[in-house]
Amino acid sequence: MNGDIDFLDDAYIDAANEYFRLSEPIVEAFRKETERINGDPELQRKARIYHRILVHSGDQVQKLNAELLAMGPEAGMFAAVIYASALPSAIGLHREKGIPLSILRDTLEDFDIWIRHHREKYGVWGLSELGWLARHFRCGIFRLGRLQFMPRTCYLKIKVFRNRDNGALVVLSDTGVAFRADGQIDGTNGVTDPDGRWEAVYTNDGRTASGNQIWPQGYADRRRVELDLLQWELVLEEGDWVLDVHIPAGGPMTHGLCRDSYRQAAAFVREYMSGRDIKAFVCHSWLLSPQLGRILPETSNIVKFQRDYRLVPVLSDDHQLFERVFGLKTTDLSGLPRDTTLRRRVLEYLSAGNVIHGAGGFMMWNELEYNENQ
Repeated sequence: MNGDIDFLDDAYIDAANEYFRLSEPIVEAFRKETERINGDPELQRKARIYHRILVHSGDQVQKLNAELLAMGPEAGMFAAVIYASALPSAIGLHREKGIPLSILRDTLEDFDIWIRHHREKYGVWGLSELGWLARHFRCGIFRLGRLQFMPRTCYLKIKVFRNRDNGALVVLSDTGVAFRADGQIDGTNGVTDPDGRWEAVYTNDGRTASGNQIWPQGYADRRRVELDLLQWELVLEEGDWVLDVHIPAGGPMTHGLCRDSYRQAAAFVREYMSGRDIKAFVCHSWLLSPQLGRILPETSNIVKFQRDYRLVPVLSDDHQLFERVFGLKTTDLSGLPRDTTLRRRVLEYLSAGNVIHGAGGFMMWNELEYNENQ
C-alpha cells in the first residue's frame, strides 16, 4: 500500500479498511467520493497536493485543515479521503517505533466515530474533526483498551507537592491564575466576578513554597499555605511530561475497563517510551464535573472515573456536557429526554437553578501502582 500513488483506487480503500473497520455504507461513500475526485482533474490534483502536505509537512497541517473545512460540510468525504491517504505513513511510523499495528487499528476506531458524528450533525457522511484526528496518524495518540492516551506536556497550571514522609499531596495554583470568590476560574460558564475576583500567587525561595491551595474537590482557596521544602518535594508542574487521557465515544466505561487501560498505558510507556519521564495522567473533561460527583449515585461509572483524579479548576462551561449527554448544544431544557439516570439528574439539577461545568484532573504516575497494590 503506497498512499502517495494509489489512495484514490478501490483496492486502496479495501486494504485501508482492514485498519479503519468501517461499515459498508461508509465504505461505499468512500468509493463514490474517489470516483468523483478521479472524474475531476482539478480535484485529483488538489487531493494529491493535500495528501503530500498531510504526510510530509506537519507545520502546514493546520492551514490544510482550514482549507478542507472551508469547503463546507458537504465536502466532508473529500476530507475523509485525504485523511485516509495518510494510513501508509502511520503504519510506517508505528513499525519504525516497534509499536504493534493492533494498537494503530484500535486507535483508528476514532475514524469511524467521527465520520458518524459528521453525519449526525450534517446529514451526510464525512469528516470535520480534522485537527483532532491528525495526531492519530502521527503517533500522537494511542488507544489502549477503553481509553486513549496522548503524550504531551502538562497544561494544568499547578504545582503538586508530595510529603516525603507519608506521600500526601498538596496542590498549589500557579501565579497569575484568576479565580472567582467560589474558587473557580473567573469566566467559567461565562460568568465573571468583578467584586470577588482574585489572582493566585506562588513563590518558592528554595526553603519554602507558598501559594493558594487547590482542594481535591476542584476549587481554589484564597488563603495561602506554606510548605517546608525539607518535608515537601515538587512532583508535578506545568510543562512536565504526562499522558493526557481521552474517553472515546461508544461502549461501556466501567471502572474496571478504565483501570485496565491505565495498566496498559503504564506497560506501553515502559516498552515504547522508556526515555520519557511521565509524571502523571491528566484529563480535562465534562466527565470530571464536580457537580456530577455530587448528583450521581456512588455506583455511577462517571463517579468512579472521577474518584481516580484530583480535580483542578479550568476555564470551562456546559457545552461539552450537553453535546455528549443530549447530543446537542442548547440552553433550552424543555423537551430534553429524561430516559437515563444521568439525563434525569442533570436536568433536575439545572432546573433548580444550578450550573454545571467541566474540570481538569490528574492522577500521579506512582498512584496507579499504589492503588493497584491495595
